[in-house]
Amino acid sequence: MRAGVIFVSDLADMNLLDRVHTIKINLYGSLALTGAGHMTPQALLGGLEGDDCETVDPPSVPVRFEQIKEAKKLHLGKNLFKTLGADVDGKPVTEGKVINFDYDADLKWMFGQVLPHHSNGIRMSVFDVEGEMLATNDYYSVGGGFVVNGALATPSSPTSNPEPPSPDASQPPSDPSAVSAHPIDWGENVFYKHIRRSDAEGGRRAGSSPLVENLLPQVEAASSTTSLSAPSPPHTPEKLTAPPPTSGGQAFPFHNAASLLRQCKTRNLTIAQVVYENELTWNRPEVVHDKLVKIWTTMDECIRAGVESGEKTLPGPLAVRRRAPALYARLLKGVYRGAALPGATATGGGQSRSEGPGIDSPPPQSATAGSGSLDLISPITASARPRIIGSFNHPITPCPPRRTNFPAIDYLTCYAIATNEQNAAGGRIVTAPTNGAAGVLPAVLKYCFEFIFDDDPVRDLTNFLLTAAAIGMLFKRGATLSAAEGGCMAEVGVATAMAAAGFVAVLGGGPDKILQASVIGIEHNLGLTCDPLNGQVQIPCIERNALGAVKAVTAAQLALAGDGKHSVSLDDAITAMRETARDMHTSYKETSLGGLATAVKVPVAIPDC
Repeated sequence: MRAGVIFVSDLADMNLLDRVHTIKINLYGSLALTGAGHMTPQALLGGLEGDDCETVDPPSVPVRFEQIKEAKKLHLGKNLFKTLGADVDGKPVTEGKVINFDYDADLKWMFGQVLPHHSNGIRMSVFDVEGEMLATNDYYSVGGGFVVNGALATPSSPTSNPEPPSPDASQPPSDPSAVSAHPIDWGENVFYKHIRRSDAEGGRRAGSSPLVENLLPQVEAASSTTSLSAPSPPHTPEKLTAPPPTSGGQAFPFHNAASLLRQCKTRNLTIAQVVYENELTWNRPEVVHDKLVKIWTTMDECIRAGVESGEKTLPGPLAVRRRAPALYARLLKGVYRGAALPGATATGGGQSRSEGPGIDSPPPQSATAGSGSLDLISPITASARPRIIGSFNHPITPCPPRRTNFPAIDYLTCYAIATNEQNAAGGRIVTAPTNGAAGVLPAVLKYCFEFIFDDDPVRDLTNFLLTAAAIGMLFKRGATLSAAEGGCMAEVGVATAMAAAGFVAVLGGGPDKILQASVIGIEHNLGLTCDPLNGQVQIPCIERNALGAVKAVTAAQLALAGDGKHSVSLDDAITAMRETARDMHTSYKETSLGGLATAVKVPVAIPDC
């Protein structure tokens, strides 16, 4: 969706939108092989109509998709004014342009072909009424909701002999630089996540370097397309050491785990405090707070929708049964439906609806006997209290040490399954760090709200999210968040490491133990394949998120039980992940060409995973 809205925004900025008569879209690599199951066309066409993933009404997307297919009309930029706002005169950026669009003819699945730079490639080209190419561009979905903007090419660009692509837009110009309106923009939408670079804060417009270190080359850059059928040759890639990025005015810049730990120790700050201070480079404190609350609220509403869904099965030919509502109903204490009342059945009957805990909720009370929970809020004596690392003269105060025996672990799996069932159904989720792994962090964080947080949930929420974000940044820079590059270890593996780090932070662990928990979280996911059945993010993805949440808590417990010293550093683990990703066969990188995707003979309908 973001790639589509970037493309149509560029067309509007170049005054080309009104001249567009037709559009051709090609999907390459993993997007071609699993895009249908991932609902890629629905999202892409929504983006071309100007929808934004953070504000669009999710149920409207599949409805509008069917309307486009039936009417064979696409309204380019129809909602762009909602995303980009008005111009200096207060008028909408554009009212859009209705064009003919035959879904079966104008959107092609380029099976077995990969664009340079990344397996998740999209090529979009627009033509005028005479059939002349107006503009073409490649976009790369590199994981985590980030889009790399390719070299936008137009015949009107300064050039001696422009060579437009073929009408089917399957091949780029032989010399893209000769017809380029702007060069490939590695920083675009990666370092600031805006549609327009000009809308970003000044320090975020340039990125850190002309290269993106985490993009793992799967093809030679000199070739426009490469077959996916040939196995990846075994090799041992050289160890890359990325140079420190330009800070852009950040208070405490870091580019790997070692530099992050050094900032914490030399400044006596927690990891969350370091990230918070850096965020203040671009946002006021209240903006940072509001965005964190929005992230949590979206996660919480997603879980609620998942456990309360009345749908029996998930979309798609697999007809996978929704399990979160039944799992939740079996739990005696329903967070969203209120505490179990006398006489209430295991299915939730007799329960009264009440609001679940949130930012403004009172602290949870100690569980009563027979509830299946333990009292987690017993005080720690002063003599046994360990030293707390971090500054107390800071808006983000460190979390106190807490006990590490955790009840009701079934809630973790229920929350994770609920989130990923919503993802499979096209609901709104938080990409954390990816859509396919979006259940791990919300499950662990929701569990914290129910069983860990006490007197200051705002402090705890902030520490959890900012700490997890720091770990995600390290994986994004040093390895990858894309299953098309690194299999599921880039998704659930990274999510597990992030959630483990956040969990340790809210339990009062210092930076050393936080990094150790992240190492444990990723170590035992190295080599994890991405081989979804039928290309849909359902089997084994939904259950895998539940296991990732449990593994995150276990990793946190192991780290907290130690002394913070470990043989493998997080930087070493990230290097191992990057090298493992490069050596993995493409069959196990979100292509559904191997593993479970081919071993399992899926019937028309199955009861569950």
